[in-house]
Amino acid sequence: MTGLAAAPEVRLTAYIFEQVHGAPPETIRHVRGALPLLDGLDVPLPWGVVVAASRSAGGATSLYSMNHHTEGAVAPSRAGAWARECDEILRARAAPGTRLVVNRELPAVTGLLTGAETRHATALALRDLHGGPAADAPPNPRCDLAGSGLRLLVIDVGARHPAAVPPADPGAAGRAAAALRAGRPSALGPLLTDAHGPGDPVHDDALEAALDAGALGGRTIGACVVALTPLETVLDVRRRVTSRLAPVLPRPPRYLTI
Repeated sequence: MTGLAAAPEVRLTAYIFEQVHGAPPETIRHVRGALPLLDGLDVPLPWGVVVAASRSAGGATSLYSMNHHTEGAVAPSRAGAWARECDEILRARAAPGTRLVVNRELPAVTGLLTGAETRHATALALRDLHGGPAADAPPNPRCDLAGSGLRLLVIDVGARHPAAVPPADPGAAGRAAAALRAGRPSALGPLLTDAHGPGDPVHDDALEAALDAGALGGRTIGACVVALTPLETVLDVRRRVTSRLAPVLPRPPRYLTI
């Protein structure tokens, strides 16, 4: 199972596969997502997609989503929109009978997973089962804030659809790369704020509250606000954002820290 069996989400996916199909998967692949911080500059996400797969003795292909489990195991032609990326790879590889179980580790409504990680994990699983060419990897994340004393705070305000966000200034990624090469990751903050597309009141309020509490900058990505925050102010930012948005949201914001 590609040496990943210790990861909880991988173990859970293997367990669900066996519950659905009556036998363990032959392979499991886990691909992490990449957050497009600025156009051309990505950061690795701790979360992504797990795909468990086996060959089908009867020659039929079926898909099962742990995120849409009420649909059960279905043929690609009967699967919902969640199966689009898997179906694309199955068609492109003309794969013989295969059983796939897909586990997306972030809710689709956050807009933080692009689909590239699902395509890549599916392609790797199919190669394990049926051979074929190597799968093209998603763009390699180039920005790692570990050890810098900074974190990316993802603020899920509960939007049901990603906000319409204009593309960032094409030169922003170059300036960000220069700042990183110079050892100044905190300089990413103003670049993120410059790339924020104002107009959605909830996202705008969340970003303003985060900045007031000490965040260095931020922008809307997907349906969330992502703020660059010194580690020591993360809790303050969370408290300020929650207090600001409490009167206008049906539930408190949810937070992820990268």
